[in-house]
Amino acid sequence: MGFIVVGMQFLTSAFLLPYLALRSPEPLSSSISSSSASEGIVYKDDINGEVQATVSEWKWLGLCGGTLGITSIFWALFARYDEFGDFHQRFASLIDLLSIDRVGSSFVVDLIIFGLFQCWFIDDDWTRRQQTPIEQTTTSDNIDDNNNDAQVLLPMIGKFVPFFGLAIYLTFRPSLPTYDE
Repeated sequence: MGFIVVGMQFLTSAFLLPYLALRSPEPLSSSISSSSASEGIVYKDDINGEVQATVSEWKWLGLCGGTLGITSIFWALFARYDEFGDFHQRFASLIDLLSIDRVGSSFVVDLIIFGLFQCWFIDDDWTRRQQTPIEQTTTSDNIDDNNNDAQVLLPMIGKFVPFFGLAIYLTFRPSLPTYDE
């Protein structure tokens, strides 16, 4: 585990994604029915630690991330205009920097890798939250149309809109189920 944490400091996604794929599965409680256990549903009560349970369900995480993204884009395009010039000058400077800076280039690689895996992460989280898999929600079997639309739209936005789709998904996703429900 230690080498993965050290590796994440230099090439984040190249170490994080294999760790996520190889990590031990969440423990499923014996009180879960066999059908739920086979579907991989995670209950909030099974998360070890009060802080971890709170952070994993914190709705403001998506809003904070989206705000940070909007602020970063605004800053990159408009801040300190007199020192760094217009968009074309800034873009040329970025390309020049990426051609000589290994850390900046690895960050771009991280963004691409995470963008590709974002679809898988959303599907995995949606299933853990005891939601109907996206492929099965397109048929209107005993599901009212408004609920069906929301069940299809939210994960699709999260999967296919880079960065801001994930922020929207994290803000509006359903809560993890509890044993009391």
